[in-house]
Amino acid sequence: EIVLQWLQRLIVEANDAKLISIAPPILSRVFNQLGNGIVMMNTAEQLNDFPMPFPLAQTVTFMLLLHWALTGLVVATTLDQ
Repeated sequence: EIVLQWLQRLIVEANDAKLISIAPPILSRVFNQLGNGIVMMNTAEQLNDFPMPFPLAQTVTFMLLLHWALTGLVVATTLDQ
């Protein structure tokens, strides 16, 4: 979040010093997108804070392995050469 504040401050100072000339609607959109990025980063951190339950992880792993094995078997038996 500190980096976001630094970026916003640099953008505003550069715009005030006429180093960059950005139309106000575009500048507003830049700040909006930066804010959306921080919100998405916080959402990702929240997802990382709550781990997947172990039984669910084992079930997903088993189902993926079963799908991997059965797909090859079904394709091999249903295709004609």
